[in-house]
Amino acid sequence: MSDTSPDDEQQWTLNDSMQKLATCLEENDLSVDALFAQIDGDSDGSINGPELHKGLQSLVGESLSPGQVSSIIKAFDINEDNRIDVEELRAAFAGMQDDSEEE
Repeated sequence: MSDTSPDDEQQWTLNDSMQKLATCLEENDLSVDALFAQIDGDSDGSINGPELHKGLQSLVGESLSPGQVSSIIKAFDINEDNRIDVEELRAAFAGMQDDSEEE
């Protein structure tokens, strides 16, 4: 039996996915805005669950369950509209940089 709870698994997935996205930004010399534009499939200024799922799969090869995609959206979604806008994505990456500087 595993020592990790489903919450631990989702948290790991969130952190792992963020690391992979950060690596993707670096390797492809993309800005957060450019990454956002690539994931925002319908160019409506926000990323919904299906767009995030497809974007993670195409950009970093990460295939997540609907629950994991939902967890990422909840973690980034500051205004609680169940979508990620570019400001929220910037804040998520800024938070990641803050965490890495503390280590």
